[in-house]
Amino acid sequence: MAITITRTVQRVECYPAAHHDEDQEPTYPTLMVVYNEVFDDPKDDRLPSTATSVVNLSKDDGKLEEQDDFVKTIANALWSE
Repeated sequence: MAITITRTVQRVECYPAAHHDEDQEPTYPTLMVVYNEVFDDPKDDRLPSTATSVVNLSKDDGKLEEQDDFVKTIANALWSE
């Protein structure tokens, strides 16, 4: 059997928009998402093993499509105008 990976959201943190001058483009709040990734194979006695990964998201960085639906819901609510 192959190793399985289960990825779950551990937490999502929102950070306020950076201040900007009136002549600059507006900025938006950002998100930091912490994922737990559990690697498991029932035939391997050294598993399961858990790793943590962190993703930083901003409105225009194009990374949102790769995220969990829960994270997408938060981001869309945060960035809606």
